[in-house]
Amino acid sequence: MPARAQRPRLPETSEGQLKAKHAWNQGMTGKPRRPEQTAAVETCTAESCGTPASGPRPAPRMVQVRGAADGAAAHWYCPDRCAALARARADLRSIPMRSGGEAR
Repeated sequence: MPARAQRPRLPETSEGQLKAKHAWNQGMTGKPRRPEQTAAVETCTAESCGTPASGPRPAPRMVQVRGAADGAAAHWYCPDRCAALARARADLRSIPMRSGGEAR
């Protein structure tokens, strides 16, 4: 069976095509970043972020985030991203699981 011939790709050279491409990309130009450069969760650089809350506050702006309702321990986190991620994890852990492993 012979291979199907494909239509040649035409370059986007007209002004209308370039404007449409620019609008579609919301003004972004250039190449996208590689996946290893866009980590979903980056390592925090704060010294005592994530330490257990068994003692006093380790740094002035640290926020105490309680664990899930299942009795997980509270920890100290940075006030912005780290605390938000910890709260989200605690919320996810508090969702009851069915016996088959699926959440209801």
